[in-house]
Amino acid sequence: MKRAIILTVILMSMAGLSACAADHLNTSDTSAPDRPEKMYEDVAAEDFRQIHISGSASSIVIKRSESDNLEFYNGDLNPAHTYTVRCDRNGETLSIELMMKNPENDNDVLGSPMICIPQKEFDKIEIDGSFRQVSLDAVNSDVLICANDSNVNLDLEADYLNHNITLEGSKSDIFRSVSIYFDKFPDNVKMDLNLIEGGTINDTDDVLKEKGFASGSGKPVISVRDAQEISVYSYE
Repeated sequence: MKRAIILTVILMSMAGLSACAADHLNTSDTSAPDRPEKMYEDVAAEDFRQIHISGSASSIVIKRSESDNLEFYNGDLNPAHTYTVRCDRNGETLSIELMMKNPENDNDVLGSPMICIPQKEFDKIEIDGSFRQVSLDAVNSDVLICANDSNVNLDLEADYLNHNITLEGSKSDIFRSVSIYFDKFPDNVKMDLNLIEGGTINDTDDVLKEKGFASGSGKPVISVRDAQEISVYSYE
């Protein structure tokens, strides 16, 4: 049975290990783009069972951290971008809101603040908002993504995919493009698709089968365009 988990896509940042704060920041220094600047203090991940992310930033990247804490970095290459970050703790739930100033006037899709999530299974991760791009790297939790008109990149580790990932949209709020990369062909993993009219599936290696994935050469890569719902889950 799938666990409902929503990943709300917004740039997040924290003022302390357990405190909540609001702040403004300008993306920084383009002299060292390969070394993202840490945005805020670390947050102890073990303090939370649920994470909720929301907002309206141009793009967001969510990656796994090697530490036991939530670490926040700003990888935006455009120093003109300004973000407002707000976080709030309610029991075991951490809510993070990231807003970008005037995102509707910006066409730069390359700049991306980065959020690192530890390799830890949360009960719920929620992401929703107006984001151009959402990238999820080897997260170890059930996930539900409801992001408006977004490009979504899923980079998954087959051995650790014992949870469910669901992208859920509507007729007026779809996922423009979804790319799913596995490190190897997964066992006991299936993907269900619900495309809108004109939606396409790019499965060049013919690995997507009715009861999972068929082994083949290379690594399984599936690209989907204009989807209303996508579900990746393990099965017996």
